[in-house]
Amino acid sequence: MSSIHAQLINIKGQVVEQDSKNPIPLVAISISGTENKTAETDQNGRFLIKNVQAGEYNIIIAKSGYVPLTFKKVIGKNGLDLGKLEMTTASTAIHNSLADMAVADLELDNDMEVQEISGLLSSSKDVYANVASYTFSPMRFKIRGYDSEYSDTYLNGVQMNDMISGYGVWSLWGGLNDATRNQESSVGIETGNYSFGNIGGVVNIDTRASNYRPGIKVTYSNSNRTYNNRMMATYSTGLMNNGWAVTASISRRWGDNAYVDGVFYDAWAGFLAVEKKFNPKHTLALTALASPTERGVAAGATQEAYDLTGTNYYNPNIGYQNGKLRNARVRDNFEPVFILNHYWNINNKTKLTTSAGFRFGRNGYSALNWYDAPDPRPDYYRNLPSYYSQMSTPPNYLAAEQITALWKNGNARYIDFDRLYNVNYNNQDVIKDGNGNVVADGLRSKYIIEDRRTDQKQLNLNMLLNTEINKNIAINGGVQFRWNKTANFKTIKDLMGGDYWYDIDQFAERDFKNDINKIQSDLNNPYRIVRKGDKYGYDYDANIMNAGAWGIANFSYYKLDFYAGIDASYTSFYRDGKYRKGLFPDDSFGKSAKQNFMNYGLKAGATYKITGRHYLTANVAYIQRAPYFRDAYISPRTRDEVISGLKESKVFSVDGSYVLRTPVIKARITGYYTYMKDQTKTLSFYDDYYRSFGNYIMNGIAESHAGIELGLEYKILPVLTAQAAFGYGNYKYQSNPVYLQTVDNTGDILSEGKVYWKGGKVSGTPQTAASIGLTYNAPKFWWVGINGNYFGRSYIDMNPILRTDKARTELDDQYTKQEEFGDGFTMDLFAGASFRIAYKYFLGINVSVSNVLNNKDLKSGGFEQLRISQNKDTNTYARPFDSKYFYMYGANYFVNVNFRF
Repeated sequence: MSSIHAQLINIKGQVVEQDSKNPIPLVAISISGTENKTAETDQNGRFLIKNVQAGEYNIIIAKSGYVPLTFKKVIGKNGLDLGKLEMTTASTAIHNSLADMAVADLELDNDMEVQEISGLLSSSKDVYANVASYTFSPMRFKIRGYDSEYSDTYLNGVQMNDMISGYGVWSLWGGLNDATRNQESSVGIETGNYSFGNIGGVVNIDTRASNYRPGIKVTYSNSNRTYNNRMMATYSTGLMNNGWAVTASISRRWGDNAYVDGVFYDAWAGFLAVEKKFNPKHTLALTALASPTERGVAAGATQEAYDLTGTNYYNPNIGYQNGKLRNARVRDNFEPVFILNHYWNINNKTKLTTSAGFRFGRNGYSALNWYDAPDPRPDYYRNLPSYYSQMSTPPNYLAAEQITALWKNGNARYIDFDRLYNVNYNNQDVIKDGNGNVVADGLRSKYIIEDRRTDQKQLNLNMLLNTEINKNIAINGGVQFRWNKTANFKTIKDLMGGDYWYDIDQFAERDFKNDINKIQSDLNNPYRIVRKGDKYGYDYDANIMNAGAWGIANFSYYKLDFYAGIDASYTSFYRDGKYRKGLFPDDSFGKSAKQNFMNYGLKAGATYKITGRHYLTANVAYIQRAPYFRDAYISPRTRDEVISGLKESKVFSVDGSYVLRTPVIKARITGYYTYMKDQTKTLSFYDDYYRSFGNYIMNGIAESHAGIELGLEYKILPVLTAQAAFGYGNYKYQSNPVYLQTVDNTGDILSEGKVYWKGGKVSGTPQTAASIGLTYNAPKFWWVGINGNYFGRSYIDMNPILRTDKARTELDDQYTKQEEFGDGFTMDLFAGASFRIAYKYFLGINVSVSNVLNNKDLKSGGFEQLRISQNKDTNTYARPFDSKYFYMYGANYFVNVNFRF
């Protein structure tokens, strides 16, 4: 091998525009590997890099206004002729950057010696995926209606989905846009080369230090969206001659939301990637990142509250304290992630990647709590005019008018923090134990702000093998081990002027006044007095382990590509209680019995290459998955009791596509169908009918997701491109699940039966969405574009209690019919320019304005409240509490300026 490295060879090629095949002059070419070199194309688009040592190189081809090409090549002793390299104009990439999302670089197929029809590049997002991910995101659009638990997210080959819920955890690297820009993704059931995949697609974020463009990039952004300001700086060495590569990035986001009061943002982020290439076979890479964030949270509100305040962006979580606005609900998280990867090129056809990842830290979510005092929330139903005019018997219209006046002048719409402090200042109290000994004497807080914590530790170990059996067959496979311990507990965040909080169960105190043991949160430490920073209420660990193996065989031939894969895994979890709850002394403390599940998945797919521009694809998958910890226990805060009949969920999914790729038109149309069954859902709430805090468990939930997707890009002129996307889905429930309602304090059964959900619509996303746009790319490297977007057929999240026999018998149909939100139209504008300064510096400016028509009446989500008022005389349901909604922001902008050198 040393003799090869000693020999000097040449790299040559020509860069042309993909659509016209015209040569592109002044394209920057850089290689990094055994050594670093740069070049530039001449007027005919040709380049030549002389006297390069043989070895493996990262090659970057970039020109302002075009999508950069990044790929790897092993350069042998005979040199390398890359032939004609086609670059695409950057309209699509520009649009994505304006949406402030990472864009996956196009991966180039450079095997010029094989005269075959190339397969579809799964690493390049198509038009529909781009529009659905970014343009539709203000309406909380979900591709194919799937929750994020059905899409897998990887960071350098290490799966990052939350093990408690399965959800994606993109917030762990929030603000690190430049550091997480290199992404490989697959759509739907399609598979990549690093995992078995899921029905909603897979994304792998590549953070190897050698894969970043060398140089420094500084970015400033300004917006009136979630935050006002963002600063980012990224530095990368590329792969240096000594085999080392380093990339570092830091950012800060801060400011207030322009639409919702109290939604502030204060977040830092840091990223470091270090890589050492010891020789052509062995490379070691370390990634470390963290994104500590504190942000105020908005809550949904009833339409009555929105109308009283005159805005659809009213936030009931806020109030004034000493003249300053304060948010009672604040998210505060800091969870660093470390990943170590070893890359072993066993030979030219086989690679083994071994990875270890560790995530740890804190995740808090604050909220008001109170004892023996009125509900302080301004939108509590008894604080609204409708309670006096519609729910009280007889109606008190005078009180309703007085409350309306208080809301409209602003006095009643806020949490009165000053009053809460005064209540605590005046609550002198003495607490004694069962023997009459004083355990606390002072100001006992009736109102506090608590911090609900879910602090995780997660370990990931996995090995990935990629091998080519021959030119037609490749096999990808791996083994994976994941372990997670999540500490679930509450702490006192603010005593709000008081001296202490008495840690007892106030619902148990109401129900068991004469039993001092039952009201204790922890019998091992009775009569607990807690102060700021102390744990209280509940404390338990969720312990989860998952181990599995998977393999996928890929076959590629002249007209047909196809694959088949299998996945097998074992999941085990248990609860470890830290408190001996007075209500459940035998079922709350210590380790519970383990819940064990064996699961498997099967998938297959094929691509038929009609020609090099026309493709037909089909995919099918069946996946059996263990239930998540969050769905397994009736009330994990209080006890170990597992839901009766807990079983694995099953998912069957199939899709088929026609894909067209020509120099003028790129299009994909896809039809899909997915059926999910044996799902479980657990709800906890205060039931006004039974006057008890309880748990509501549903088993046997089934739903189907069917629909079509269409993405189209048409180059009208070399400088003018039209883009369109359309999605139509029919997402509905296919079963009437059984339910069981229990009292949280005792476990007694309150009611059981069926929830008549069959035929109801799955909520959380528009089921119809469309977009059409134009982008003009000027030859002088500026661009401008416009999008028009339509959203329709969104549905409210249903309250299952309203679909039981009792509710259907006692309530009017208007209360049991699922609400459909109105449809709407929005328009977006974007523009930008790129400047090259002194042939080595680059300045980029991007501006986007979303919803320029300022449509503030589009509901982006909503839910029916679980509480139902009752008629005390007849002991029947009277009417449900009003639904709560969220609205899409009106006109909003994002300005991004970056300087690269």
